[in-house]
Amino acid sequence: MLKKSLLLFVFLSSTIFSYEDEYLVCIHGFMGAKWNMRFFERNFEKEGFDVVRFGYSSRDQIISYHGENLAKELLSLSKKRPGVPIHFVAHSMGGLVLLSALNHPLCPNEAKIGKMALVGSPIKGSAWGRKLHDLPFARWLAKDFSGKELMTRDNFDYLGKFPDTFEDVIVVAGSFGFNPFLKGTNDGEVLLEETEIDIPHKRVVKCCGHKSLIFSKRVYIALRNFFRE
Repeated sequence: MLKKSLLLFVFLSSTIFSYEDEYLVCIHGFMGAKWNMRFFERNFEKEGFDVVRFGYSSRDQIISYHGENLAKELLSLSKKRPGVPIHFVAHSMGGLVLLSALNHPLCPNEAKIGKMALVGSPIKGSAWGRKLHDLPFARWLAKDFSGKELMTRDNFDYLGKFPDTFEDVIVVAGSFGFNPFLKGTNDGEVLLEETEIDIPHKRVVKCCGHKSLIFSKRVYIALRNFFRE
């Protein structure tokens, strides 16, 4: 009897936590690359997700341009599996690219009904970016596209709003920052308050720096638990 109960529990657990045939789109941040999301890809594939890493040349176009390309990618994915929710993990500026995509006319409904995880995304603007704008070298490095937007915009309301149709949302922020130019809890680049969003969501703060958030086992476990709920 005990053996049968154990087998039943294992079967039900695998059914509840299975994401077979569901896409998880991972989106890197500014001056990042697809390989940045490899740690998440490798681990979430073990959870059954079909992981897609969306890459874009962050310095060479504005955020809405990248958002349009992401929306086209999401439309392509939705046509392969109509009605199946698409889930997201977005790091840093990747969250802004996702925000833009979700408000693009081409964005399918499948991208608005899954689960979304934003990791260190400066949705409310970047005070650190605006301070860097005073430095000629930083302006040269960032170029005149999305980098300039990060350095000059007080907010990103022009990209639209996150839809309230998601199944669930989590915001992960880092607290391991010693940037003397930022006042308040931060990850070295993004203030805790800058990661706030306007729809219901869970919030997790981990002792990580901005770059290390996407390589942290503790962050991954928090996200894994979120997707398993």
